[in-house]
Amino acid sequence: MAAPHELPGPESVLGQERFADALRTAIGRRALTLDRLRVRLAERGVNISLATLSYWQQGRSRPERPKSLRALRELEAILDLPQGTLFEFLEPPRPRGRCQSRQAVSIRALYGDDSPFLAVAGAETGDPNPFVSVLDTNETCHVGACRTMRRLSTTQVLRCVADRADRFTVVHGADEGDAMPCDLHVRGGEVTELRSDPASGYTAAVITLARPLARGETAVLEHEWVLGENDGPSISHERRVRYTETYLLRVSFDPVAPPRRCYEYRRVKVDAPQLDRRRLHVNTTPEAHLYLPKCAPGIHGICWEWD
Repeated sequence: MAAPHELPGPESVLGQERFADALRTAIGRRALTLDRLRVRLAERGVNISLATLSYWQQGRSRPERPKSLRALRELEAILDLPQGTLFEFLEPPRPRGRCQSRQAVSIRALYGDDSPFLAVAGAETGDPNPFVSVLDTNETCHVGACRTMRRLSTTQVLRCVADRADRFTVVHGADEGDAMPCDLHVRGGEVTELRSDPASGYTAAVITLARPLARGETAVLEHEWVLGENDGPSISHERRVRYTETYLLRVSFDPVAPPRRCYEYRRVKVDAPQLDRRRLHVNTTPEAHLYLPKCAPGIHGICWEWD
């Protein structure tokens, strides 16, 4: 039996979907008033107004500026939460002017609470890329004559959304019929850490960017996963998207082994069924593609059939 005054675990916070709900649940879990939180933050050298704390838990605003992000780190400690818990719920900063933002989803909402992705990507820090937003993602799957995917080439346009950003984490999940990566080539940065879980098919690489970015600066990062030998055949490729403004996926087949037909599809999360399945044209190259100029969070992919 739990002790009478034992705090509930952080699971109640992790089970939320929005930042405001997670923060409100975390505050309620500790039974602290907003004024007491403000005092505790001031004791740690961070002065945040009572109105700001109230707006955060109501969903009227969210931490974006460096001072607010520092306050969020201190709040996690005060509220007895694992580091990065609240950061995971943050969406990319709202664009200024006429552009309207699309909501990002949390990692757990997309992958599930027990997904091996969390361990490979670095679950202890929540979102592996809290200070970088993805503006554009352009990737090409290269399927060889043996009908297995041999390379996955990706170009992304990144924007720094914090005071400074110098690294970016990329994760590759082997789709059905695909082998694990055996090499990774990078342009625009350097691989400084590599984590792999063959049992689940996930591999994560921490890439140090060519130079640190200041808030608002952009960078182009290219990386290519080279896949090992596999019996195959490959039958699909999909990208798990928390946030990217545009997404282009091309699947390039060897001319001696074209597919019979291709389809695009989407899924809400990793264990959900395919939705909006639609036949794609395969050109004479042969190649099929999908392009999403306003890419919604979720899973987007192309699957194909062989003769």
